[in-house]
Amino acid sequence: MSVITAPPVRSLVPALARQEAGRLLRHPLVLFGFGLWVWNAGLAIVDDGGPREAFQTVDSMLSFFPGIFLILAANLVATRDGRAGSRELLTPAPGRLEERVKALLLASLAPTLLGLVLVSVLHGYFLLDGRYEVAPTFWHLLQGPVTLFGACALGIMLAEWLPARGTAVIAMVAMVLLNAWLGGLEDGMLFGPLMTWPIWGVLADDWAGLFPGDAWGHVVYLVGLCGMAATAALVRASDRPRPVVVVGLLTVVVAVAGGLAQLP
Repeated sequence: MSVITAPPVRSLVPALARQEAGRLLRHPLVLFGFGLWVWNAGLAIVDDGGPREAFQTVDSMLSFFPGIFLILAANLVATRDGRAGSRELLTPAPGRLEERVKALLLASLAPTLLGLVLVSVLHGYFLLDGRYEVAPTFWHLLQGPVTLFGACALGIMLAEWLPARGTAVIAMVAMVLLNAWLGGLEDGMLFGPLMTWPIWGVLADDWAGLFPGDAWGHVVYLVGLCGMAATAALVRASDRPRPVVVVGLLTVVVAVAGGLAQLP
């Protein structure tokens, strides 16, 4: 007997996204990751570590806390139905697989916006307190929140293509190692998921300037990577994969263009 798939109901995507956003934000790993960020931000406020620490706290700390945890959390949320053995039961439901994946990707904006708010508030405090030698631009502040969306999109993509247990954990470790390797190459840090713009001086709190490169180009590069992960997740679930593939190819162009534009 064939299974009847429910017709698309576009109005369901925002409603499902609100539910998934709540699940994602309440996930213990996400709470722990944001908690670590708040803790470290509080330490930076109480103990002035100099302009390099202030800049680094708002430009890149989000990419590690909670960014690295969001890969696993988003993956666990996306594989929840599969691990419960209920994914096939949802086929006749109004929310098709494609709509559920779209909802998960839309829900990924929740931690992204939360990260942007937190960074903006901390940045405002640092400005008022005169912590910066050179104030970060909007693009420096935006890169961290963008990586939060990318972490979620990566976790969702892995859930669609490699739903086996442990895949997201391996991806977390691989991302850290990849970023460390790229950081050791000339201009390589610009192509990593975690970009720290201040250059380390002789002492930890010395200000030695900013890493050469264009922050806006780096954000465009990150947006391209996010689009690649999101379309890779969606093409697996889509009934009409061709338009998704076209959009995915466009995101590759965006990533390449941003990657070249960011170079000094």
